[in-house]
Amino acid sequence: MTTNKQTPHPHQLSRRDFIAVAGAAALVPAQTQAAEGSKTKNSVVVRLDAGPVDRLNEMVSFPVNPKQWFDHWQEGASTLALSLVNERGETIADVPCQFEPECGQLSWLTGRMQKGTSARYRIRCGGETAAPSKRYRIEQKPAHLMINVDDALFARYNFLGVWKPYFWPVNGSAGSVVRGAGGADHPHHTGLYLAYGGHGEGGSANIWSDWDEPPYGPCGKMLHQRFVRLTEGPVYAEIVEEVVYVKGNGDKILDEKRTSRLWYADNGARFLDMSFETTPPLDVGKKPFMLVARLAPSMNIPKEGHVENSEGLIGRKEVHLQHARWVDCSGKVGEGVNGICIFDHPKNPEYPGLWGEVAVQSQMTLVHHAPDKLPSDRFHLKFRVCIHDGDNKDAQMDTRYQSYVTPVKIISS
Repeated sequence: MTTNKQTPHPHQLSRRDFIAVAGAAALVPAQTQAAEGSKTKNSVVVRLDAGPVDRLNEMVSFPVNPKQWFDHWQEGASTLALSLVNERGETIADVPCQFEPECGQLSWLTGRMQKGTSARYRIRCGGETAAPSKRYRIEQKPAHLMINVDDALFARYNFLGVWKPYFWPVNGSAGSVVRGAGGADHPHHTGLYLAYGGHGEGGSANIWSDWDEPPYGPCGKMLHQRFVRLTEGPVYAEIVEEVVYVKGNGDKILDEKRTSRLWYADNGARFLDMSFETTPPLDVGKKPFMLVARLAPSMNIPKEGHVENSEGLIGRKEVHLQHARWVDCSGKVGEGVNGICIFDHPKNPEYPGLWGEVAVQSQMTLVHHAPDKLPSDRFHLKFRVCIHDGDNKDAQMDTRYQSYVTPVKIISS
């Protein structure tokens, strides 16, 4: 299995004129002299600029078109390889990377970088080589997916036989930070999940309470349709799924495409990057979308544990019904202390979102509402969830949040 070792700290490099944000980079293939004297494209050199934020082994992804870059690229046979290099082009270390041909993205981890520094990488065509080792694996069962990292369970995604899909367990280094099914109170509060409609405020469909009877039922459901893609590899696992929302009477509300990328910066900092794209809701009322985590009972929040938000408010009561960029809850899990932090994204409507609406004390709920008029024919939401050791300060949560919302920059050579 591929290990998660840190790359050596790179030399600080000067900035060139051409800068492109990762995700929109047009990179220049390097030229090397072939034996017969002709020039052949076989590598691309890029420089990664940390920018104004420290990078704690952040993931970077950007578009790659190897067919245009490399003369010897063979679709379905060739692979991409990545090396950290110095200013003279000499290899410092090979770096695990992952290329997803369906979306044309190359991804890797930056290692730890101080703000204002840069690192140089060489991307090369690996030829007809064996597939890279899969540190991240997805085991598909009839009703759930098991996402394993280094042969240990990180999370289980439950998608069939449920009112709405959810992740449980979601394991930190000491155990699951969220509660499973069958809790003594509010049994519909299960794991980490997206819900819709709340208790039906303003007449919206209730895909929250999981009841067939009044006063909240009959409730709607989020129904799994199919997995578009299940991706395994050395850098991340990714689930792309199509879901349909229906009311209690079976009427369709919307179609949704959700993407969940699971990866580790290290064993004490684990991530789920979640994005949701829906058609406009055919519904009335406030139409709230809620990202929810029902916390592990062992945290005993609010009596014990630690709750803090991005604005410096501390305590479950203090963060309740406040707008914030992130909220972190941590406490005893197994034989250690683990925490879960949800990051809101600046592109989400009503950013920063409202925390705690339709929530009990041992729960995190982040609410965003679909506007009546969408700028396009799609509604988008985007979040990051960090599972970490210790409390939010131990995990440097504000630094990690700033790294999430401030992408690294790619500088071409």
